[in-house]
Amino acid sequence: MKLLKGFALALSMLLPGLAQADARLQAVMQKLAAGQSITLATIGGSITTGYAAQPPRERGWAALLAKSLGPKVKLVNAGVSGTDSAAAVQRLQSQVLDTQPDLVVVEFGVNDQWLDPAVRSSSYEALLRRLLTAPRPPAVVVLGLTQQGNQPRDAVDLQLALAAHYGLTAVDFGRWMQARVESGADRWTTLYDEPVHPNAIGHQRIALAVAEALHAAARQPAGSPTPAPLPAPRFGRAHEFTRMLAGEALKPYRQHGFARGGEVHPEWTGQQPGWVTTADDAEASFLAYGSEIAVFHAESDRYRNLEARVDDGPWVTLRGQVPERQGYLGWHYTVVGRDLEPTAHLLHVRVKRDEWAGSGRPASLLAVMSAGLYPPALRPDDFAREPASGDRIAPSDPRLRWVGRIGELPAGKLLAWSGSELRARFSGRELGLGLASTHGATSYFTVEIDGRRHVLAVPAGSAGDWRLREPLSDGPHELRLVKRTEGSMAEAVFTGLRLAANGRLLDPPPARPLRLEFYGDSITAGACDGDVAEDQYEDLYPHDGTRAYGALTAARLGADYVGIAVSGIGITATWHDLLMPEVWDRVAPRKDAAVAPPDRRAPDVVLLNLGQNDHGFPASKGQSIAPDFGPRYLAFVRQLRGRYPKARLVLLMGGMSAPREQPAIPHAVQQAVQQLRSEGDDKVWLYRFEAFAWAHPRIDVHELMADELVRFLKDEVLK
Repeated sequence: MKLLKGFALALSMLLPGLAQADARLQAVMQKLAAGQSITLATIGGSITTGYAAQPPRERGWAALLAKSLGPKVKLVNAGVSGTDSAAAVQRLQSQVLDTQPDLVVVEFGVNDQWLDPAVRSSSYEALLRRLLTAPRPPAVVVLGLTQQGNQPRDAVDLQLALAAHYGLTAVDFGRWMQARVESGADRWTTLYDEPVHPNAIGHQRIALAVAEALHAAARQPAGSPTPAPLPAPRFGRAHEFTRMLAGEALKPYRQHGFARGGEVHPEWTGQQPGWVTTADDAEASFLAYGSEIAVFHAESDRYRNLEARVDDGPWVTLRGQVPERQGYLGWHYTVVGRDLEPTAHLLHVRVKRDEWAGSGRPASLLAVMSAGLYPPALRPDDFAREPASGDRIAPSDPRLRWVGRIGELPAGKLLAWSGSELRARFSGRELGLGLASTHGATSYFTVEIDGRRHVLAVPAGSAGDWRLREPLSDGPHELRLVKRTEGSMAEAVFTGLRLAANGRLLDPPPARPLRLEFYGDSITAGACDGDVAEDQYEDLYPHDGTRAYGALTAARLGADYVGIAVSGIGITATWHDLLMPEVWDRVAPRKDAAVAPPDRRAPDVVLLNLGQNDHGFPASKGQSIAPDFGPRYLAFVRQLRGRYPKARLVLLMGGMSAPREQPAIPHAVQQAVQQLRSEGDDKVWLYRFEAFAWAHPRIDVHELMADELVRFLKDEVLK
């Protein structure tokens, strides 16, 4: 009787409740019973590969399960040793979904136990959701494996809860096996020769448990033939939207001391070498994307440690030196940045200065894995469209410090040009911003409070108050509101500031000692600088003028930034209806916009970078650059000099390909500098960028351009 009770209890651990009959799984089992072929895919870690069974791919639980189901089962074993669900979502499409499986068994109970708990909930749920929302969704079975003795099992409990949430059949092997042990039918020690990996007998038991679950599911009362809509996610959707950079796609934009190479994962199909070094001072920087950025790297007793950070975040150790891995490699997913803005970022990696300095041991990284590349409808929103509790503070309040070319309107301050900035200091735990969209598409703003960045979207045609959802701490705060969307795409009006009822506006932050004013086209505007793939203009969210080379240069020099830049514009040619000489002095890039009054504070340095479209637009039609480009370029430079007679003037070339492809551009710029100097103007310089991109530069190229320009300004212009 005790034996029968144990088996009954074990069986009860295999299935969802009767009300949750898994219709997809029943359909697969019926298909198999009818003599039709099915494809079974298994995805997991080393236990799924068959580790410790000999030979693994023939005697592991996955192979035994497929064999027990009959000759009509084709097995796709996507087990990869040392990987967890965070790495699995990166390989799911190519290794599982592309095979169009009928049934998928998911096993990550052991490896997810060692995965960062803040990651594993989202990554495992994403695995299930991506399987269930595939164009041809398979039946999915969750296999919860634990270590010998059924401990620990935090990750398994999470996975079983997610299986129940999605109405999936689950196999809790630890409880199944424990029931057998308690009934006297089995012993844990029989299944394991070491604590983690089951031996050949253990693999047989796992296969038996899963097979029993499949057959039991087939005998359940029939579920609805139409699967229910997916419930809301429990842990967010970040890992449904991933990107992996590996092999040739993992290219540093700046590196010292690293070389292509290092060991690859022998079980990861198609894996290519990453980057390896033995130098103590090696460092590399990569362009990455997403709200979570991680490095996938090897670890063993003979490696040494790296450390990495995202943008200017904290350094995180990538533990490659793991003494307990004697003689064999492990693989680890280490999160470097999380809760990031879901766009482009810069990942910096370097060898860690520790006790292994000078050892000559290698340090290696294999891939960069990102999550949280949300589509527009799912991007996190830090603002609620409602006012804060306090009274409105007028845009004209003298305690608000404005930077950039700001227009004056009866309704408030016109913010057209990207980089237009409001700076303020305040107290209170609430912040509300009044904004109205007046022209074009959605205007995106960076709202920086005490150094922490938030994104605010003001949709086209909207007006109102946006309140920061998260309460602030007590005490004083510093605010920067910066328009990131270029003026030719969207304009907005700032209508006022609201604080908490007991909050107040404080004296403004001190003025910056230097002011830089840039005139340019899409390069200077930062168009497409955060785009993941091809250049696009449908979604302006990743187009961020605050991360273009001009704004970066100003930030590094502690300067105010003024950006007068329009995509597609030139001096003699344009992709639309605007030429720079027509709008350069206006409060917005429109011919009907007012001419800006004289600057309250003139720029110290004026920088001009035009010519890309003077070449690119006619070239797209098989034509040459305008023959009078040189004289018209010089005429525009004279206009700038007329408005800013005391400013240092820097004529720039590059960022894209025009100066390389069209000799008339560098010739015209050089002639302009020579002409002005011959007339006694000793405050004019020329600089040609080495960094460039064939398409619009992304933030990595902008970073290099800013590196160059900061050096040049310090060495030549500002000394």
